[in-house]
Amino acid sequence: MTNKIPILIAARLKSRRLRKKALLKLFDEPLIIKLIQRLKKNKLTNKIVVCTSTNKEDLELCRLLEKNNIAFYQGDEMDVMSRFINVAKDLDAKTIVRVTADNPLTDPEIMDEMIESHLDLNSEYTFADRIPDGAESEIIQTDLLLKCHNMLVDKTVTEYMSWILNRPDHFKVNKYKIKNKHLRRSDVIITVDTKKDFELVKKIYKFFNGDPSKLHKIIEYYDTLPAKLKRNENESLSSVNKDLINIKFLNED
Repeated sequence: MTNKIPILIAARLKSRRLRKKALLKLFDEPLIIKLIQRLKKNKLTNKIVVCTSTNKEDLELCRLLEKNNIAFYQGDEMDVMSRFINVAKDLDAKTIVRVTADNPLTDPEIMDEMIESHLDLNSEYTFADRIPDGAESEIIQTDLLLKCHNMLVDKTVTEYMSWILNRPDHFKVNKYKIKNKHLRRSDVIITVDTKKDFELVKKIYKFFNGDPSKLHKIIEYYDTLPAKLKRNENESLSSVNKDLINIKFLNED
């Protein structure tokens, strides 16, 4: 059942605070390439596709992907969910894994655990509870993406897919509990959203000689680093206030 589950990576170069971060050199190669190398360590997916936009700023990303023989798709700049739907349909994939390009430390082992849990429970949307921010992925049914896309009043908010899909009142959501309790560290922030974040992740990659080890080893090293290098847990991880986004479904008051 897992032989047609692709990983779809949402990526763009028009980021607000750290422009072209997908192309920034992380140890010895661009961040997006290091992410894909890490994702290939999982056991239950069959393909990786970078889902970017038709915006001319993303052409530089497409050229890099083409040069490295990495599959990519260019779709609507504002409607990110439509990109995922189009690729999933093209691949005839009933289930997809969503990853974002600002998480070069996405964990492939927890991803495999989540896929198994998602399929066992016949879930529509699966996410990991208390996972370090920057190690996460999401498992999503293509039918759910279609249903959700049709229900949304404003398609331009689909960049915030996690907030949209994590709605147990509408969808069959699986809040996956990570098996290893030592990995349940939501206080650990290893995503790349700002220059400070990038310098931290670059330090992690350097420590592991360009190939970060198991997530528990990354957390062990993270815990040894001084607080001034880390993002404060209370700092917003988004430049946008969730409460200000009009995530509204049809026929919803």
